[in-house]
Amino acid sequence: MKTVLRWGLVYLLLLTGLTALGHYNQQLNTRLAALQANESDLRQKETRLLLQRYQLTAPLALRTWAEANGYIPMSLGRWVNPAQESERSTP
Repeated sequence: MKTVLRWGLVYLLLLTGLTALGHYNQQLNTRLAALQANESDLRQKETRLLLQRYQLTAPLALRTWAEANGYIPMSLGRWVNPAQESERSTP
């Protein structure tokens, strides 16, 4: 009878340990799924931000911004020698 009780106790202890290990494994699995979902969201956000950056730094977008802020193309600029400019400004 003592042998049956000992093996029964060992069986219950092992079953309890296995249950605890399974519960811990399920918690880890839930955390992993949450991290993977977060990673997926961050990758999508990164893709959106990269596309937005490329749209903002495209040559035509930069040209539009420059024209809106008063910049003029170099080909239309007035090229003057600084020495001549200083002579014109002195009376």
